[in-house]
Amino acid sequence: MGELFDLETRKRIYQVIEDNPGLNLSTIAQLLGMNVPLVDYHTRYFEKHGLISVAKEDGFKRYYVKGAVGVVHRRLFGVLRQETPLRIVLFLLKNPGARYPQICACFSFSKSTVSYHLQKLIRCGVVSVSVVGEGWAYSVLDEEVVVGFLMQYKQSGVLQRFKETWEEFGLP
Repeated sequence: MGELFDLETRKRIYQVIEDNPGLNLSTIAQLLGMNVPLVDYHTRYFEKHGLISVAKEDGFKRYYVKGAVGVVHRRLFGVLRQETPLRIVLFLLKNPGARYPQICACFSFSKSTVSYHLQKLIRCGVVSVSVVGEGWAYSVLDEEVVVGFLMQYKQSGVLQRFKETWEEFGLP
């Protein structure tokens, strides 16, 4: 197993994947200042030797250390690495049962963008929608799991670039 990490490049790539589960290839390359083909070569090597697993989500391959991240967290990584869905989820954690107009009023992006991301969050099983009166109410489906995920990976780099978002929604 030691020979798998003989190259400094491999050590660095593996460490980034371990520290930041769910990154895509171009982000790994960018973080390390390497070109994408080089990182791709080494991630394929890791995958071939059973050290990492790859999940295809929304047109991206996301990389994980084998056995380190469960299926539920992989699904959350796939959607919550994106700023807009993350912001919507944080809003819904603070405002469970929010209606569509309330959600739209909170953000500067278009109604169609809000709708698109709400639908994506529903498809991923992160948000639920229910009929309330003559409208729809949205809530985080399993708040405990989502909050646990956010707290567990808050410092891992997954959400670091969204620090302002965390503070905006008053999360610790």
